[in-house]
Formats: sequence, structure tokens, C-alpha cells
Amino acid sequence: MLVLLSAPWAAWSTENLTITVEGVDEELQKNILARLRINIYSQEEELSTSEILRLHQLSETDIRSALAPFGYYSPTITTSLNETESGWSAYYTVDPGRPVIVGMVSLSVTGQGMEAFEFAGMERIALKEGDVLDQRVYEQEKKRIIREAISQGYLEASFRRNEILVNRKEFTADIILDLEPGPRYFFGEFRSQQDIIDDDLFRRFIEFDSNDYFSAKRLQELQRDLYRSDYFSSVILEADTANPVDFHVPVDIELEPLTAYNRYSFGLGYSTDTLAYVRVEWLNRLLNKKGHNLFSSLMVGERERYALLNYLIPIVDPRYNTFVGSGQWRQETWEDTDTELYSLGALYEYSTPRHYYGVSLKAQNEKYTVGDTRGISELLMPGIKWSWALADDIINTRHGIRASVDVTGASDAVLSDATFIKVRAEGKAIITPLEHWRVIGRGSVGTTVVDSIDDIPPSIRFYAGGQQSVRGYQYRSLGPEDSSGTVIGGKFLLTGGIECERQLSENWRAMIFYDAGNAMDDLSVDLAHGIGAGIGLRLPFGQVKLEGAYPLNDLGDSQYVYLSVGADL
Repeated sequence: MLVLLSAPWAAWSTENLTITVEGVDEELQKNILARLRINIYSQEEELSTSEILRLHQLSETDIRSALAPFGYYSPTITTSLNETESGWSAYYTVDPGRPVIVGMVSLSVTGQGMEAFEFAGMERIALKEGDVLDQRVYEQEKKRIIREAISQGYLEASFRRNEILVNRKEFTADIILDLEPGPRYFFGEFRSQQDIIDDDLFRRFIEFDSNDYFSAKRLQELQRDLYRSDYFSSVILEADTANPVDFHVPVDIELEPLTAYNRYSFGLGYSTDTLAYVRVEWLNRLLNKKGHNLFSSLMVGERERYALLNYLIPIVDPRYNTFVGSGQWRQETWEDTDTELYSLGALYEYSTPRHYYGVSLKAQNEKYTVGDTRGISELLMPGIKWSWALADDIINTRHGIRASVDVTGASDAVLSDATFIKVRAEGKAIITPLEHWRVIGRGSVGTTVVDSIDDIPPSIRFYAGGQQSVRGYQYRSLGPEDSSGTVIGGKFLLTGGIECERQLSENWRAMIFYDAGNAMDDLSVDLAHGIGAGIGLRLPFGQVKLEGAYPLNDLGDSQYVYLSVGADL
């Protein structure tokens, strides 16, 4: 069957009938076979001799109707029907002839609603002068124009005139489309009996009012935003288009609360950088009717311990804007470095699926030991953060890019014991140039403007080495050293890596990589280099990766094995 369909002719048969069509390309051939009644009925049941003869007489009409949508109105058709020892054989040789070419294309808007109708862009239909007439495209364009009119609030849009005028002598066709938009409809009253959140907060999710034209797409976006708020288990929107009030469409919104607003999680984990840990988290998704959230997390690990409390308040536009008050205690230990810090902060953030902007103010007290040096730092740090991501899928990415910039600082003139400005920029890109192959690139660059690295605590300094930095070297083992050989961190950071990945099966991947970078006090320091390979298992929440790396320089402490879990981007 596959061989027959790919050939310049095709034969279809029942027990007593064989049908052959030749002389046309595969697309026309398929359409002819789909229109030939002698072929259609022969697939359903065995035909009698009289039925075969009758249907064969209709075949030329069927073939002409099959060719017309493709612009062929004057075909030459040769038909024959022969009785053989095994039954009947029907042959159809088709010369489609000269195609009909599109001449004039006229798309106009008249009648009620024409004055306000936003016509820009709709006049560029897919069929233009000089094209071969394709009635399928013509029908698709008619539907598209009506859809666009409806999306602008013209719910009664229709064509006063929609014609194809074919000149068979000149082999041309003029297309005439005359659209009457009709009255424009607007959003009416939004009706809801919900008592889950304050009415003021609920109304702030609705970005349009009675001055905005009705759009089903915008209602779908509203439904999506209400779901994303994590306040409701069910969101149903129904537009009462059958009962508009002065061309304003009322919208009924039915909301159901979540069965439980508290979410608890407990986990055990291991990361090559932070080693083993246990973590407990609690999230209250609706602390009160004003939409406040409360999130707390406690982690105890070999190298890191922390307690975190965030209080989130939706402000302005609750879909994007949040005020966050936070408090944190954190202890970290690596090599000959120990830190303990306490912080209180306030953050205003604007977040969308692609963009993030944050403005923060944080007060921090940090006690630290770095080698033979001890200190206590008190800082009041304003900060700005921006990030941007664009990808087909954040979790399992074929093509995507992510970039971020973080700026923070302090002044000894304003409740701080040091003056500095710290800037860090990071980026990651993933492309799939060939099927089953991905190339992943990432990089990080940072600088700190400060008189001496000893003026700032370890949490502000730059370090390199580890899973997300330069593989082949232990976590934070790269950077300037003091007289005792302890890595004390640097003013500058430069790291990057490139990875080539091959998909082995639906869920398994293999990769090779090269990383380079270092933390430094001046840009003349040599970079550390590492190479390696690994294997990854794709899961719904990301990829589990086991990697082996080899350091190419005698810098830092060597690290040969890495285990990680996370999203691609």
C-alpha cells in the first residue's frame, strides 16, 4: 500500500474491482481517490456489475470536482472500464491542464461597525495576485478573518459577499470578500459570589472594564491568572453572550476554594557541593482574605544549615507584583571557612513567566572565620536584580536562553561597616542544532568595587569551583589565598563552560563538557580548566545527572564526581 501511494499512479481494489489513477502528483491523486464515488463505495462493500457501471459513468464529474479546489478547471480526462477474469479494472488518466491564476483580490469592510473596525493586517490574506488558485486556502482565510473580527468584539461578523469569479477563457479568478463586522460588543458586569478573597483583591485580577471590547482570549487569560494565584481549586468563567445589555456581555465567575491551603514537605537530599541534608518546608497559600502567603523552610546539612521565613503580600497587580518581608539565619562551612549570618529584608518584585525585576533592602549581621582571620560584619544593603528567560520548556529545554544581573552595595556612611558595590551577571543558553543533540553554554562574570577584600564578609566575596562553576574542583576551592593557603575569596569572578549532549533514548542522555574560570583580586590570574563526561536521566521535574570531571590545573582542591538534580534552564 505504501509503495502504491508513493508512485505516480495508484490502484485500489475490492474482490472484483481495481481502480487506477495516473497522470497527476500525489496530492491531486489522493484528492481524486477521496472524491471518486466508485472508489468510496468499493471500500465499503463489494459492488454489483450494474453499480460499477453506474458509478463509472459519474467518475469524470467526480474527478473534475476533485481538481477544482486546486485551481484546475479544464482537465483532460480519459476513462476506461474493462472486465477481466478476476473482475473489473477501472483506469483514469488525468491531465489537470492549465491552472487558474489569482487575479484581483478585494477585501473590504462595509455596513454596520465599519467605522471602528481595526482592519490593519487583515487585508494581507494568504492568496495574492499571481498565485495558483487554491480553494482550501481561500476557505481557511475566510475563517481566519471571521475569527479575528470576533476577537475584536464583533461577535456577529459575517461576509456580505464572498465569491471566486473564475474566467475559464483567461484562466484567471478574482476573489471578492466583503466583510460586515456588525455591532461591537464590550465586557459587561463581572458577577461572582466568591467569598474566598477580598473583593478588592479579586477585582485587581481583572485588567479590563466596560470600555474594553469583548474577547474570549482575554477571558481565557483571566481564568489562567486566577488559577496561577493558587487561591482556588476551580475557576469557571461563562460569558452570557445570549443576553447582552446594550452590547455589553455579562461574565459569571464561579470560584471554588482549595481543600487545604497548608502544604508541608519533608525531604532528604545530597548535593556534591553541599553534601547530605534534610529539609522541612511549610507553605500557607492563603493566610487571610487579603491574599497573604507565608513560607518557611528549615534545612540541616553537613555544610549548610539555615532557617528562612518569607511573608508575601500581593500588591498593585496581584498577577505580577509582590512585597516580601523575610528573615533568615544561615550557617555555612567549607574548607577552613565558617560563617553565621542573620538577616532581615524587604523586597518588591515584579515577576512574569519571562521577566523578573526585584528591588530589595537587607540588613545583615555576619560572623565569620576564614583561615586565621575572624571578623563581624554589619551591612545595610540595597539591591536590584533583573532576570530574563525565553524557552520552549524550562524543565526539558530544546531551545532556550536565560540571563540575570544582580547589583548590591553598602556604604559605611549608612549603618554599615564597609563600602562596596557588587555586580554579578550570569547567562545560560541551550540549542538543539541536530536531532538528539544539544549544545549548552553558560557563563558568569562578577566584580566588586571595594578597597580590600578583608572589608567584606565571605557571603559578599566571589569564589569558584563546584558543580555550577568549574567542575573538576571542589566547591569554593578556587580563588585568592592567604598566607596559610586558605581560599579567602576575590573581588572578581569569571567562569564559563560548554557542554555537548547526546540523547541515547527517550529518557537517557550522555554528555561531555569543558569548564574554565576562577575568582581573583586582579584579572591577571590564570584560569582553572576542567573536562569531563556524564550521564543524565530525564524526569518530569528535570534531569538527574552523574558526572565525572578531571582538573587540568594544579589549582584548588580536586573533585572528580558530581551528582545533581534540576531543570535544564
